[in-house]
Amino acid sequence: MSAYILRRLLNTVPLLIGINLLTFVLFFVINTPEDMARMHLGQKHVTQEGIAKWTHERGYDLPLFYNPQAEGLEAFRKTIFVEKSLGLFLFRFGHSDAGRDIGADIRQRMGPSLAIAVPSLIVGLLLDISLALLLVFF
Repeated sequence: MSAYILRRLLNTVPLLIGINLLTFVLFFVINTPEDMARMHLGQKHVTQEGIAKWTHERGYDLPLFYNPQAEGLEAFRKTIFVEKSLGLFLFRFGHSDAGRDIGADIRQRMGPSLAIAVPSLIVGLLLDISLALLLVFF
């Protein structure tokens, strides 16, 4: 049983990395950093300098996956993907573009979500166990 649990826990690492990669790709295919800057700063009267300043302040001026200007492993580390993803895996969610602490928002909203999810899980497990016992004895 402990080997099964360990195997399941080890399988979650590539799964989380894959979900992170897929979400990152979809996010940046739909919204480029320049588009995000334009939306944040306003569509009509945005200068290229304003966009460059906004992207630099948020770390979006780095390449997405590979940095040809860096050498060695820094070519992969100095990218938007690694800079943003490492914080997620360390539970440092950062701040939104509006300046709100994302971790604090998650902690604040986690209680009501768990208040619904945990009892639902327990009821589901009890129903599964009772159904399995009925099938065994009848």
